[in-house]
Amino acid sequence: MNERETNLLQSLSMSGRGFRAWVLLLGTIILWGIFAYSRQLRFGLIETGMRDQISWGLYISNFVFFIGISHAGTLISAILRVTDSGWRCPITRMAEGITVVALCIGGSMVLVDLGRPERALNLIRYGRIQSPIVWDVLSVSTYLAGCMLYFFLPLIPDLGILASQPGVSPARRRFYRWLSLGWTGAPSEWHLLEKAISVMAVAIIPLAISVHTVVSWIFAMTLRPGWDSSIFGPYFVVGAIYSGAAAVVLAMCILRRVLRLEAYLQPLHFRNLGLLLLSFSLLYLYFNINEYLTVGYKFQNGERLLLDRLLYGDYAPYFWTVQVVGVGLPMLLMIAVLGPKRFRQFTVPGLGLASFLAIVGAWAKRHLIVVPTLSSPFLPIQGMPETWGHYVPSMVEWSITAAAFAAFLLLYTLLVKIFPSVSIWETRPAERLVAMAKLPAPFRPAWKPAVPSAILLLLVLAAASLARAQDAPKAKSAAPEPTALSVTWKALPPAEILKLEDARTSQPSASSGRVYLSARGMPLLWPKTKSPREQSYPVVEVSAQLLDARGRPLAYQAVGFALKTSLGTLDFGRRPTDDEGQVKLVVTDRRFGQYRMNVNYQGDETRHASQGEVLVDFGPRPTPALPEGGVLISPNFSAAIGLPFLCFYGSMWCVFAYVVGYLVFWRMRKERQARR
Repeated sequence: MNERETNLLQSLSMSGRGFRAWVLLLGTIILWGIFAYSRQLRFGLIETGMRDQISWGLYISNFVFFIGISHAGTLISAILRVTDSGWRCPITRMAEGITVVALCIGGSMVLVDLGRPERALNLIRYGRIQSPIVWDVLSVSTYLAGCMLYFFLPLIPDLGILASQPGVSPARRRFYRWLSLGWTGAPSEWHLLEKAISVMAVAIIPLAISVHTVVSWIFAMTLRPGWDSSIFGPYFVVGAIYSGAAAVVLAMCILRRVLRLEAYLQPLHFRNLGLLLLSFSLLYLYFNINEYLTVGYKFQNGERLLLDRLLYGDYAPYFWTVQVVGVGLPMLLMIAVLGPKRFRQFTVPGLGLASFLAIVGAWAKRHLIVVPTLSSPFLPIQGMPETWGHYVPSMVEWSITAAAFAAFLLLYTLLVKIFPSVSIWETRPAERLVAMAKLPAPFRPAWKPAVPSAILLLLVLAAASLARAQDAPKAKSAAPEPTALSVTWKALPPAEILKLEDARTSQPSASSGRVYLSARGMPLLWPKTKSPREQSYPVVEVSAQLLDARGRPLAYQAVGFALKTSLGTLDFGRRPTDDEGQVKLVVTDRRFGQYRMNVNYQGDETRHASQGEVLVDFGPRPTPALPEGGVLISPNFSAAIGLPFLCFYGSMWCVFAYVVGYLVFWRMRKERQARR
């Protein structure tokens, strides 16, 4: 081993005063967190700030945060390995270690959030594959197993090297020899190991994307303001990669200083990672804008309270601080140290500070996703104490959160203490290449003024102005005539409902049907027929007639229908009147009770607007029960939902078995026996 590698292995024997003080501090925080959790177990969740309305708080924010930064290993190691980026070699081990430790801490936060943690076994005993909670357990456990294998496989050659070092204690050498699985470094072993790592690198990328998508679906598939969004999947994935890359850069800065790894972690690595981090920060900014702009432009009733509180209300200082500190400042810092040549000497500390701010902002953003939405529901709980609608974390929650971060740092410290923080065998071939490498030329984009686009825009504006100027002013018409709108309704009898359905539906083919998997496990061909409950929903017809001041019908005029509900107004659009001035709307919504139907005519230059209203009775409410034909909440196994999840994660476990069971254990053992 050369001098550089000898200096690298000094971290395995570090036991100075600073190291002991660091471990003692983290251990003290963890013990305090264990004491706080014991109080929570003894007295229940009343020790926390969570109540009936806000049932998620710091614990779920921590869960989403730690699962997010676990994407560091996938980004730095798997994607860069697949793309054959040689500069990744010194930083893969750090990234993979962050992934494994973050998953261990993040998964435990779900158990901490439960008042009765023993009931988590019910997910295994009574879990249904239609539930996003079961999806999350399945995906996170599969991802944890895959990341541990992906961390272990590139470690095998280094374990073989450490097992033969005379400076390592005999107990450690036996431990390393046992973990190395008898590694000898033969060409056949190298071939099998490279194949195993390549297969895992390809498999771990879609697995990582699926994990944080499933985490986002826990929120997006719940009908809450701010969560009912289809962009939550890619938004969470981009946010996870952004925070994970920031965690890797921050770990590089700290380990480079503490372990004196300047020979391995050079400015080239920080610059390349900084460019990646800057790219993902722009993507993250785009999703932040898209998340609030699309909702704020419509400003629907259900989302209005949440946006008011976030943008202007009690959460506004927190919201804007998170956007500035977590997104704006890191982006400006990265542009400053990666762009102008005069600030190039501050690349490492500048990226370290930007990464720290990005990590703090990522955790705060998770808190903003969870708490404000729960405190602004569509239907607030009636008769609830006012303090229950505002979430203030208790000292127990802050203590457990601090213990979670301390446990993360302690586990990562022990990981660096036991295993080399930089891969020895991966950095050996590239040693001379790294020494000879030069920093790439600074990025100077050729900003050219978009003259043709500007000229085209000016021509379009000028043409529009001329066209508007040439419009002849219309003569003033006479005073608009009044109109009258009468509204009635009736419940359609079954005979008319059947005629209506026959007219709207096409003739089905002889082989039409749906395939289901029953709870007993065999696929069945289930005919596509309506259940009695589906046929029992009432259908009503709302009729309106539009007349002028002399009682004559107004034909071919647009009349709008809107149903007033407790959750807002349901707009059915506008329909034209016939020759008799009448217009009809058939309401086939599955609803019960009494609702007011508002019918309006907007009028024009010759007629006044008018409106009418009628109270429509959809019938009494039935006894609460699960829908018989539901896909997600069906009591039986839904093939459309369950089979894709089982096939995908089942294939991942098959890949793990192939890589570890066949390539590493079986084939390597056979190769060693053949050489003997």
